[in-house]
Amino acid sequence: MDIVFEEQLFSVSDSDPIAVDIRAKGWLTTQSLSWFQAGLRKTLAFDDVVGVKPNHKTYPQGLVGFVLCTYPAPRTVPQRRQLREYEFVCPTEQMRSQWINAIRQALQGLPIQPQQAVKPRHLQILINPKGGRRQAKQVFQSIQPILEDAHCQMSILETQGGDRTIEAVRGFDLSAIDGFVVVGGDGTVYELINGLMTHADAEAAIAKPIGIIPAGTGNGLGKTILELSKETYDPRNAAFVIAKGQCQPINLGVVKQDGQQYYSILSLAWALISDIDIRSNKLRFLKFLGSLRSDVYAFLSILALRSYRGRISFLSAPDWTSRPDKPQHHPSQSQPTPALEKSPSSGWQVIEGEFVALWAMNVAWATHSVFAAPHAQLADGYMDVLIIRKGITRWRLLTAFLKIATGDHLSLPEMEYYKVRCLHLEPLSSQGLLAVDGEEIKYCSIEMNVLANHAQVFCR
Repeated sequence: MDIVFEEQLFSVSDSDPIAVDIRAKGWLTTQSLSWFQAGLRKTLAFDDVVGVKPNHKTYPQGLVGFVLCTYPAPRTVPQRRQLREYEFVCPTEQMRSQWINAIRQALQGLPIQPQQAVKPRHLQILINPKGGRRQAKQVFQSIQPILEDAHCQMSILETQGGDRTIEAVRGFDLSAIDGFVVVGGDGTVYELINGLMTHADAEAAIAKPIGIIPAGTGNGLGKTILELSKETYDPRNAAFVIAKGQCQPINLGVVKQDGQQYYSILSLAWALISDIDIRSNKLRFLKFLGSLRSDVYAFLSILALRSYRGRISFLSAPDWTSRPDKPQHHPSQSQPTPALEKSPSSGWQVIEGEFVALWAMNVAWATHSVFAAPHAQLADGYMDVLIIRKGITRWRLLTAFLKIATGDHLSLPEMEYYKVRCLHLEPLSSQGLLAVDGEEIKYCSIEMNVLANHAQVFCR
């Protein structure tokens, strides 16, 4: 790896005296920093480094210092990243500034220009104080130092929920924002997305990257991002991903219903799944349950299993069967067989009948413990649809729910799985619930299309 900056530098540790040969030099590449310590060359790769900052301690010989902030992942469980600092000194203020500038530029993938300062990233933080166990403020305070170490400045908005949050987002001055961070759950992400997509400059708004610090009940998007980043599910690890600043594109869902249009980043749910999403809120008063209230309500709903009549139409991905891993399942002759049509000219498939559940997922994880759509990808231009028809037994459905934490529910033949570009749902039962990103919407026909690669999330 080519050296991009080289100057006088010496490492300081508790065991080293400050009386040093300051003629010692350090070497910077775009991926690492090297220096001599006790006659040996040391190299620190930037994989775990989030930033660098001046150290205002007083040193002998007129030396000045700076600190490299790293957050290595421990080998112990839980794998929660912890701060480790590396302290360096050099002869002059000017040289320290050059080192700091060059390191920040290397960390952000910028051209190395040591004489030019790097401006801080400005993050707009949205904190949902009522989400999950109502600990979002405390969660943010615990991770704030990580973002500060990464040379980030922050503005904070405590969300009020629903349309008030969407209106607040529409009013943001985008010129002062480099990215958004949600400290909450998927409901707050939903409000942010809908505010950005209806902003006066929606194209610029939705291009700003979004980070998730999980502090809500479900946190499906946050879990998905952490899994893709190969990080353990934890707020500190989520803050580390944001601090590193790398981004990936993500699909959005466009929901059209009854003359209205809004946007989804997580899911569309009907029948059993929407019943659990919405009605489990009745157990919210049992605060000790936390996210387990959905599991409790799921068990109760399976015991009192219902089916719903409807018509599901969709445009499937090319060469995609309903079972990507196993042969197509066909209901036995003793079960009611829904109508299945396919229009060769349009490519639309239509299924009409009685259904236990429909779940259209934009990401792999529905919550931090529900791996609903194992084949989902952030930016493939498709949503992943799970369909369960009437005829499944309560025991088989309970088995599926017990397996869903690992994605093994798809091994059951009753689980139909599709990748689709567009989905129409017409509920034909007079009563029921529909939910988009866990939020209840009007119970009537709905259309959902995919906007491929339309938003950005912080993700390694």
